[in-house]
Amino acid sequence: MKLCMGCMNEIEDHLSICPYCGFNETALRQEAYYLDPGTIIGGKYIVGRVLSYGGHTVSYMGMDAEKNRKVIVKEYLPSDFSTRSEGEKEVTIYSGDGQQQFEQGLTNFLNEANRIQHLRNINGIAKVYDCVSENETGYVISEYVEGHTLKEILENGKRYSAEEAANFIRKILQGLVEVHRMDIVHCDISPETIMVTNSGDIKLTDFGATRYVTTANSKSLSIILKRGFAPEEQYRSKGVRGPWTDVYALGAVMYYMITGTVPQESVERALSDDLKEPSKLGISIPKNIENALMNALNVYQKDRTPSAEAFLAELNSREVKRIKVKQQKNKTGKIPVWAKALVAGLACVVVAGGVYIVRNTRNSSTAISTDTMIMADLTGKTEQEVQDYVEALKKQGVEVEYAGVDGTVFNLDKPDRTVAEQNPKVGETLYNSQQKESNTEETQTQTESIHSNGPIEVSVTLNSQSELTYKDLKNMGNAYAMAKALGISTDDKDQFVPVKDKKKDYYDLVSVQISGKTITKKELQNPDNENEKLDYKKSDIKIEYYETNFFYWDKLPDFVKKKNVNNLSKYWTYRYENETKRQKVKKKKLRDSMIEEKYYSIQGVHEEGDIIEQTVSPGTEYDETKPGDTPLKLEVVKEIIEYQGKKAIKLYDELKNDKYFGYIQCQDESGTPLEEKDIGDQEVTGLEVFDSKTKNKVDSFEHQDGDGDWSTAHIYFMITVKNPLPVPPSSTSGSGSDDSGSYSAPSSGYDDSGSCGAPSSKSNDGNLSNSSGGFNDGHYTTDDE
Repeated sequence: MKLCMGCMNEIEDHLSICPYCGFNETALRQEAYYLDPGTIIGGKYIVGRVLSYGGHTVSYMGMDAEKNRKVIVKEYLPSDFSTRSEGEKEVTIYSGDGQQQFEQGLTNFLNEANRIQHLRNINGIAKVYDCVSENETGYVISEYVEGHTLKEILENGKRYSAEEAANFIRKILQGLVEVHRMDIVHCDISPETIMVTNSGDIKLTDFGATRYVTTANSKSLSIILKRGFAPEEQYRSKGVRGPWTDVYALGAVMYYMITGTVPQESVERALSDDLKEPSKLGISIPKNIENALMNALNVYQKDRTPSAEAFLAELNSREVKRIKVKQQKNKTGKIPVWAKALVAGLACVVVAGGVYIVRNTRNSSTAISTDTMIMADLTGKTEQEVQDYVEALKKQGVEVEYAGVDGTVFNLDKPDRTVAEQNPKVGETLYNSQQKESNTEETQTQTESIHSNGPIEVSVTLNSQSELTYKDLKNMGNAYAMAKALGISTDDKDQFVPVKDKKKDYYDLVSVQISGKTITKKELQNPDNENEKLDYKKSDIKIEYYETNFFYWDKLPDFVKKKNVNNLSKYWTYRYENETKRQKVKKKKLRDSMIEEKYYSIQGVHEEGDIIEQTVSPGTEYDETKPGDTPLKLEVVKEIIEYQGKKAIKLYDELKNDKYFGYIQCQDESGTPLEEKDIGDQEVTGLEVFDSKTKNKVDSFEHQDGDGDWSTAHIYFMITVKNPLPVPPSSTSGSGSDDSGSYSAPSSGYDDSGSCGAPSSKSNDGNLSNSSGGFNDGHYTTDDE
């Protein structure tokens, strides 16, 4: 028997692929500066595969050989000041200031862990077992927590009631009170660092993720921030961190648990605080709990709950007074420049899950430089706020100009004259710092603008409640949807007028009277008219629509069970004899407007026309004349992606260039990862699609914004090609993996060009059981660390 270096379970000696976690020891690839699996630390701790690397510390799967228990081995290895040569155990420390900063950070790393080690059996805090100084660096041996991260639980759809969330947070606060008394602050609390064990216990993990590189003598700002969970003081090199920092983060976690929404980023809140109380989102929450929560989430330290002890006391109190903070909305002159400038980096947080603001790093796929600016999300901002944002960019050295308003979009649900659309798009790089790295020398940074043809022009399209265009009317849909969008009651027969016609679809538009004009459907569809402007005055609007026989069901059928639209029967249509009595007329096929071609699927899984979803639940009473907010539509497969008999490179090009899917991985039949250059004209034997978050296999999928790039794609493809050689008997598990644990995204061998990379291993049910940097069994997730 031997230990699997992926999960530390015992497996048979002859196995190369672990039957428990799918780790493939023959396909192991990892960065040269990681310890080799099987390395012994402290004479008894066996190091396994890498779980994560955040630029400061490397976390390895480990085993305590003396006590026969799984552990986490965390190694201090800050990329700014140190490296390791391939095959070596000792760390190489850069000379000069780097050595002093490395040593100071190492001292902090070991001292803090040593203090936590002496906190025995503290509820809510993962244990630290040991600290080891070895190989010119330090190691912290901590508890391996079996269970699931709170992030996984929330992303799988779990929502907590206010009382449930309060009880959950209380358990963590009880442990934090003890930790804070030792002058230790976590500084990285988020759903990723909170584990719910298999027995139901709650553990806060991963102390020390953010504080060991930056010291008083550091020349570079090196921090890790989690979108929505980091308070404003963590964005500033001179910001004072303390227990209140953890209070904010834990309050943000509680807010997410209750509302299902990550709070507005603290830097944005410093500009304009639009965070709504849960009760204003229609969520039932006792006033005392809501006040305690919102006090913990106040933007600035002076207004915030000061400590874990105070937060716990407020959650346990029947009456809690809300700490009111005077809003400074739109008074941007009173907001520090750092806040306005840092908004530009928020889109990077959205993409990567956690943003590194660093001078240099090994892992460029998840890092940005302080000289890098990413286009912020301006949606909902006023034009003045957009101009202030552009001015802040200029002060940071970005060549940019405000180009003005491109037009308007009519929308009664959005504040008038706020941003609806923008150019450049959210997340587009405005200023890029390109980094080059040698083996042992410090990174030399060369910054250059990606816009070499003059300044970047920022323009916006604004929401309007006073004017609209023919294009706005056309995009509203049929007459019923148009009435809703224009604020017209469908019960008002003076403004919403039926015209009988048996040959038309119900609610097809006849005409709309607006701004002194009568506009027909044909005129709306004429592209020459789309930019013609109209004034909005609700009382002057009249919509005429076709009234014909309509569909009605007292209980809607389960159309999905019919499998395909070609299998559907004819259904009764009706007409109204009076305002309340319906009369059957005749049976008809569903209207084309009730069928939406939406999904893709893989050859052999579905056929074109297969029904995937229906927008109104089976068993619901449905009257086509009164569809409510959700008209009935059957969402069906529009296209089958064929792969059988194709060459791998041809299929790859079709997915990437013809269908705009950019996240594609490749393997041979034995599960060995392949890169794009390796696949060539090999025959495709399999094609599967997986959800990029859950790693579950999907049978049908739609194309979403962002699917053209691996960093934002919601799904990814696994192409399997025929083996060039016979498959050895030991490689028939059907599971292949680059389980190095390398923390690059999406996985080793995959670059931002969309080329193939190492796939994750599959479990017996066909779902992916591992993603880069995480445990295969879901016990520990670090994808966004």
